[in-house]
Amino acid sequence: MSSESTWLRARLSILMFFQFFVWASWMVPIGTYGPMTLGLKGGEMGWIFSTTAIAAIISPLFVGYIADRLFATQHVLAALHVIGGVCMIMAGFSGSFGPLFAFLLVSTLAFMPTLALANSLTFRNIEDPALFPRIALFGTIGWIVSGFIVGIVLGEKSPAFLYLAGVMELLLAGYVLTLPHTPPRKKEDGDQADFLGLSALQLLRDPEFLLFTVCAFLIGIPAVYYFVSCNLYLSQINAPAPTTLMTLGQVGEILVMAAMPIFIARFGLKKVLALGMTVWAIRYFLFATLNFPLTILAIVIHGFCYVFVYVGAYIFVDTKAPRDMRASAQSFISFLMLGVAWLLGANLAGKTNDFYPAQISGIESKLMRAETIPTDYKVPTWSELLGKYDANQDGALEENEFRVAQSKENDQERKARGHAAALLREISALSPARSRAAIRAAVNGEFYVSAEDYAAIQRNDWQNIWLWPAIASLVVAIIFYLGIQDRKGEDQASYKQEDTPSPQAGEKTQEGTTPTDETTSA
Repeated sequence: MSSESTWLRARLSILMFFQFFVWASWMVPIGTYGPMTLGLKGGEMGWIFSTTAIAAIISPLFVGYIADRLFATQHVLAALHVIGGVCMIMAGFSGSFGPLFAFLLVSTLAFMPTLALANSLTFRNIEDPALFPRIALFGTIGWIVSGFIVGIVLGEKSPAFLYLAGVMELLLAGYVLTLPHTPPRKKEDGDQADFLGLSALQLLRDPEFLLFTVCAFLIGIPAVYYFVSCNLYLSQINAPAPTTLMTLGQVGEILVMAAMPIFIARFGLKKVLALGMTVWAIRYFLFATLNFPLTILAIVIHGFCYVFVYVGAYIFVDTKAPRDMRASAQSFISFLMLGVAWLLGANLAGKTNDFYPAQISGIESKLMRAETIPTDYKVPTWSELLGKYDANQDGALEENEFRVAQSKENDQERKARGHAAALLREISALSPARSRAAIRAAVNGEFYVSAEDYAAIQRNDWQNIWLWPAIASLVVAIIFYLGIQDRKGEDQASYKQEDTPSPQAGEKTQEGTTPTDETTSA
């Protein structure tokens, strides 16, 4: 291989690295930032995560197919990244749901087409399509690197990660202009646009393909719960660097992708799909234990969940659809799984989080109804309470620390102390006595609240939240498994590495034909 070819591969690898670096920089930590910093409700967060699905549905209609037939691909990429980067930075300045949603929606509408266009540019500039998975691998690496930067350096509760994503996307806009000139593709005779792959609907006459399509769509709904809720869950259980922890899923993704041909050869593609659906259920049951080591295991097995289901789905379509219909069929499955199913799943996940809120919500409502605290009362953080009221500096708050008025305390500060005492009294009543001091306070009819008590009361009811997608995934897995048993002699799908979608840009089986892969958004 010539040095020129090696240099080109390196430049295209850098493109993939930053494509997914930008996406991961905001997609993962926004799950914590929205609720814990901006105070967004679960339903609002459902719409925040729906921006990706809306963009995946809409963007192919006006960019993905038309743009690279009218303008040079690198110019389209640059323009879209400028729009996306500016809107992402503006999202960082947004302090409420409306502006944040609006800027993220415009940003994702600009960004999502760039994933397919980056694939198109890469395929058109490499001599051997079999090289694509090695180039696309750098997308996963970019996702992991961004997770370390956000999780360890920036954190999830500051808008800094939005600024990072925006600035890096603007830099990426400049970088793509240095890539090889990739002129518009010529429209050939009979080259008609089938943006959503609806011409593939005729394949549903095949009962096996119908079963697969229905189950692929249904499993895509509970799958989104992971992306919407995992980062917030990790933050609420005080896991260290949640965004960094979630990159373990990408490490597992790489390993499972490498091993997937072995699984297909051993069990057959349809059983691999059924296994992937089952693993989705298993991971949610692991989350529901609220046990930290099992939570880490649930993140690590992300590769089996995503690769077996999403990448397996694209391989299944490639083996079942006639050659002249493969592109449409791939677009159709992507439209269902990454568009419609993601949209439904994100909103259901948000509503589920609202249905099982933290106990602090009930306490606030009770105190507001009793007019003990004002309706606009903002619950202070634990560090704020300790700084103001922990007189003996033992890291806990007890009633006798609130009886004595602080020196130079004005009326507003006196009211704030009373409100905090009322809040802590309710929290103490719901918290188990974890120490002798807590037992002694309970015997005396006083409150005693530790850091653990205060953290526990502000967590959603995660056990019930995770059980819903766990049960749904298990039901879909059972339906699919029972359905494939009706077919005798399961076919062993031929599997070629070069035909397999990568974990970074998995939907891409033919040049520029399918939407983007949501996998690495984990």
